Amino acid sequence: MNDAPNTSINRSRHLAAMALGLGLTGTTLWTTLFGGLSEFLLRGVVLWAAGIAVLLLQPTRTGPRWAGAALDLVIGAAFSAAIFWFLRLSEELWSGLYILSGTDQLLALTGLLSLLELTRRAIGTPLAILAGLCVVYALFGDSLPWIFRHAGYSLSSVSQTVWYSLDGVFGIAAAVMVSLVFVYIVFGSVLECTGAGEVMLRVATRSTEGFRGGAGHGAVAASALFGTISGSVTANVVGTGVFTMGLMKRQGFRPAFAGGVEASASAAGQFLPPVMGAAAFLMSELVGVSYLTICLAALLPALFFFASLFLGVRLEAVKQGMAPVPRSQRQPLSGHDMRQSLLFIVPIGTILAVLISGRSPALAGVAAIGAAVVLGLLLSPELRRNPQRLLAGLANGGLAGARIMVAVGAIGILIGVLNLTGLGTRIAETILSFGGDSLLPSLILTMIASIVLGMGLPTLPAYLLIVILVGPALERLGVPLLAAHLFVMYFAVFSALTPPVALAAFAAAPIVGAPPTRIGLAAMRLSAAGFIIPFAFVYDPALLIVFAQGPLDTLLAGLGLAAAIWLIATALAGIDARPLPPAARGLRLVAAMALLLDIQGALLLGVALGIACLAHDRRRKVVQG
Repeated sequence: MNDAPNTSINRSRHLAAMALGLGLTGTTLWTTLFGGLSEFLLRGVVLWAAGIAVLLLQPTRTGPRWAGAALDLVIGAAFSAAIFWFLRLSEELWSGLYILSGTDQLLALTGLLSLLELTRRAIGTPLAILAGLCVVYALFGDSLPWIFRHAGYSLSSVSQTVWYSLDGVFGIAAAVMVSLVFVYIVFGSVLECTGAGEVMLRVATRSTEGFRGGAGHGAVAASALFGTISGSVTANVVGTGVFTMGLMKRQGFRPAFAGGVEASASAAGQFLPPVMGAAAFLMSELVGVSYLTICLAALLPALFFFASLFLGVRLEAVKQGMAPVPRSQRQPLSGHDMRQSLLFIVPIGTILAVLISGRSPALAGVAAIGAAVVLGLLLSPELRRNPQRLLAGLANGGLAGARIMVAVGAIGILIGVLNLTGLGTRIAETILSFGGDSLLPSLILTMIASIVLGMGLPTLPAYLLIVILVGPALERLGVPLLAAHLFVMYFAVFSALTPPVALAAFAAAPIVGAPPTRIGLAAMRLSAAGFIIPFAFVYDPALLIVFAQGPLDTLLAGLGLAAAIWLIATALAGIDARPLPPAARGLRLVAAMALLLDIQGALLLGVALGIACLAHDRRRKVVQG
């Protein structure tokens, strides 16, 4: 009897959330094109709309319905009041002479508590707990031992820094999110609603049918295309994996391996220019270099990672005795497919063209959205019959951005507390003290910290959180700032593959029908080269191109890394031209490590061992026929 009222309430919530999503998208596009809003007003309004949208999308579902509705109403009212009070005091705060009253402090605390609950609903419990502990730490850290002890701060000081300034919740992270990243989240949503995602899948799978790995290679290519516009490894697994993992199983790949391929390729897509899951734009602001510089630096490592995945799939296909799809059974790309591929080629090309012309990345994103809409209407009869899909795509982009905006607000709490207490500097000093003067131990500690801190978070919040906490340690070791940020980003993304959380593996498990643990292990084996690549470009920044003294530097660095990737992939797969005995596999791993060490003698040893491994394998192939 109560189903109809409940359905009506849910529909009303959904419509209200979609309206807010559309409003967020409209605000972002308008301010990109025309500006006109102050920083205080823009960040405050966008965070408010994002928080209310999350509240509508994730209502309280425990206890009586009336109690849940009442709780949501209280949270929404508290959050709205705190944001309104922040905006009301913005002019006084800008002068820097305002002294907070008891009411101001109470509303700041109310806003922070509301934001923590909204973060829990939008992203999950871990980030909410971490941000909450930061507030507690700022208030009571003077009683703690070791590096955590600070001088002690009052609620007024904490409120002033974390809530009533542009250094905390409404700080630089929120600014970049509002002025830049939001646009690209909307761009990804619009591309999907035009049907570009389906075309990407079709083009990728059909163009790789002639390879021995067939469907596995298609999954890697599809995730490369889809992943660069997606800001979440898990969303990429679900979006492309429903199709690609089924194809891999039908070709004969084991379910766990198929899941590992999809999870690894979805992670790799986050590193591929030009969009890099929207993290490239945030990195550009934080590092202080142009977006095109970020793309150029990220390109070669990303291509090496994808090459390693292609190699891993091929080796598995060889191990299982697979052959390419017979020519008679292949579905070649048709003229229609090529025309439809313009749905994603032209918008991405638009981004690059606008950037090369010297305009801002935000404007490039808006132009790409416009190109995607026009092409969608021209090339998709279904979209012309159902144009409201475009509105839904714009609204869904706003709602996807809302979840990230709330998470970024929570990370703003952490930024504010680190700035207030100086904890970030002490964490960097501790990492350096454990690592000593040696770069390698410090890199390993940073890798572990990045994987642990990034577990359960989408790419952009994970990267932002980790680079704030552990990035300074690498900078103080002399690592170029851009290389340090890329290093952190790689392992922030890999947290989706590594146990015990391994969200990408858990997302793939019900689709492919394999245990998540086995999928995670397969993904880690396939991504082994990806775990090595960040160390390689830290030790030899010529791999990032922008730090190379000339093309020869990059070429030599690339040849060494390519050889190391081949040695690692074949050793872990246990096969090259023929199955490898344990001793040969161990020798290949030793050779790969020697190639990657920044020591001339070790490099020469690695080259010699690599040549010996290649010659021995080819000789075995000839002898065994």
